[in-house]
Amino acid sequence: MDKKSLALLCALSLPVPLLVHSASEEQATNKATSYVNNNVLQVAAEMNNLVEKSLFLEIDHFLQRQVMVGEYGRILVRENADSAWIQANVPVQTTITAVEFIDDKVAWAVGHQGVILKTIDGGYNWSKVFDGIQLTSLLKTSLEVQVTLLTAEFEQVQSASIDEDSLDELEMQLDDASYKLEDLTATSGIEIAFFDVLFNAADYGLVIGAYGAMLETKDGGNNWEYIGFQVPNPEGFHLNSLTIDDNNNIYIVGEAGLGMATSDQGQSWRSLNIDYLGSLFGIEVNGPSLYSYGLRGNMFASQDQGETWQHLDTGVTNHIFSADWLNNKELLLVGAGGLKLVYNGNTFENISKSNQRIDITSVKIVDDNVITTGLRGWQTSSKSKLGQGGLK
Repeated sequence: MDKKSLALLCALSLPVPLLVHSASEEQATNKATSYVNNNVLQVAAEMNNLVEKSLFLEIDHFLQRQVMVGEYGRILVRENADSAWIQANVPVQTTITAVEFIDDKVAWAVGHQGVILKTIDGGYNWSKVFDGIQLTSLLKTSLEVQVTLLTAEFEQVQSASIDEDSLDELEMQLDDASYKLEDLTATSGIEIAFFDVLFNAADYGLVIGAYGAMLETKDGGNNWEYIGFQVPNPEGFHLNSLTIDDNNNIYIVGEAGLGMATSDQGQSWRSLNIDYLGSLFGIEVNGPSLYSYGLRGNMFASQDQGETWQHLDTGVTNHIFSADWLNNKELLLVGAGGLKLVYNGNTFENISKSNQRIDITSVKIVDDNVITTGLRGWQTSSKSKLGQGGLK
């Protein structure tokens, strides 16, 4: 499960799969085109005077400028904590789940129906650079390559007749890839939601999402490649969150305790052996230390860049959706039921308030300001007031 689904359960859901079993590829394409033309990918987000009370899923900032994203393609931007929010011009009405600033002008956002958006004016105007229709094409190309490679490898091992176990494993992988290719429809890409985006340079970026979806660009988003079948996630678990450390190591966590990392911009990936079968919703970095969190208050720590992990007793059973650093030692975690939890590296302090039970979907620390998003818009507080009544 992914945190976006949990946060949206009372109002939204992942795109409903559209099963197209037409005898003709042309008929399937026509159905996909009709779906898009009459749905959220071709309709601009509506301006709304009450937009600040909408459901928002994530917030990011560059220096003082802040952008938050959420349901119905709604994106808000403001120059600093004292200025008013302005609703951005967004060309889609699909749910936007994540946003990432590159510099003071350029930012990327991703969402449902395979949408990738870009702004070059600091968040006021967005353009659609990718969607689920294009994703279907990438899926088809990637699966065709995988089937070709697995077929060649299978025939090589079969002719050698030296390893029955390897042959059986390859046969299973080949059958799985062939089935996915045969089952692909013109709407398959529309059924996939993206959950996070990261650029570690102006040209290299990753997008991750539902069912193991993973895209890579090496030219600043002009072209994208589907690499979800090239990473250690054969079951196709949801990929929920990614982050990067000071050494350009990229870490990803997701469903069923899945974790992976790359130290060479995606040329190779290694699994993170997190002893957990539940969903992980986020991962934070502090020097060589990593902290990942998720369902029912579960949290794990690594002090060696993900080689080994230890379970931390948070003392809560609330789902943890997001976190950010209050300072270089204290991590503020937020989540379901208005959870606000501070971890200082040794102990946890639960500063949640009984009269503030609305789910908090994300948190961002901007100087002395603590800004959160949730099911009823956004809230802000100063760090000093966190333990004196919570976010106001």
